[in-house]
Amino acid sequence: MSLKLHLFILFALSGALTKFSTVFAGEPPITALSFTPEANHVVAVSQSGVQVFTWPKLDHIRTIETSTPNLHCLAFAPNRKHLAVGGGAPSEEGVVEVFSWPQGARVARFDGHEDSVRSLVWQDHVKLLTGSIDRDIKLWHLEKESNAISTLKGHSRSVDAICLIENGQTLVSTGADLSLRVWNVETGALIRSLNQHTKPVNALSLRPAKNELPMIASASQDRTIRFWQPTIGRMMRYIRLKSEPLNITWTNDGGRILASCVDGHVRVIDSFALTVTQDLPAIDGWAYAMAIHPNDQSVVIGGMNGQIRRMEHLLATPLKEETR
Repeated sequence: MSLKLHLFILFALSGALTKFSTVFAGEPPITALSFTPEANHVVAVSQSGVQVFTWPKLDHIRTIETSTPNLHCLAFAPNRKHLAVGGGAPSEEGVVEVFSWPQGARVARFDGHEDSVRSLVWQDHVKLLTGSIDRDIKLWHLEKESNAISTLKGHSRSVDAICLIENGQTLVSTGADLSLRVWNVETGALIRSLNQHTKPVNALSLRPAKNELPMIASASQDRTIRFWQPTIGRMMRYIRLKSEPLNITWTNDGGRILASCVDGHVRVIDSFALTVTQDLPAIDGWAYAMAIHPNDQSVVIGGMNGQIRRMEHLLATPLKEETR
């Protein structure tokens, strides 16, 4: 049975709540996805470079060339004028390149890491932080391309996910050493470590702002998604899934978590009741990347064999009110 026929049969069984559209962009897996600031295109990174697709049709329209073939992460600057992508050569160097948007011209290249960059986040319009397999977290400035402003050291293994909270002054990082670490970005001081995960952590996601303490979700190889209030060092609750979550993102209302998993499924989780409200097949194989549209309930999933898939109406199930 051909791959396309297999996918058609698989997704036909998923029901009327979901619509799918697939692009096979090449053999390398899609490792990260993001909607553009205008939300009318999707940007994907892989060993094929930086690729731009229309939304919602997912027609490939453009490839932005990079100096490194192995890309793992991307993020748009808050002012929407720059796109940063990170990757590198394993055991040799970690590279972040910053491109003007939408022009796609390179404006900066940072190569101070000794191993591949696995995660990045913008602190403001001109500064960004990067986490690397070399265990370091570095702060960069677009006008100071030669050297990092500062380096945060403390992880004993690869830093695979980072997340900013509290107006960009507090950083949460995690990765292969199982721990979540909370940092003061300005001073570089380690505030605390959180160690409840039992296997490496794949992803972090910050809950959309609410009038309460910041909440972060973490997804781990131990198959759990854990919910934290990192500013006070509290783990609130957790849920264990049937398959390892590779990536997570909050819904726009902050009530649910979407998890893309090793089995190619997307699971929708009620973050209050700690229940899986939907479990839907998305792609064939590991689903590494995911992004939720900022204005509606559609989601884009990416993973093995260059697959990219559009999923709609994931959040049709009513959300129960939070009980306190």
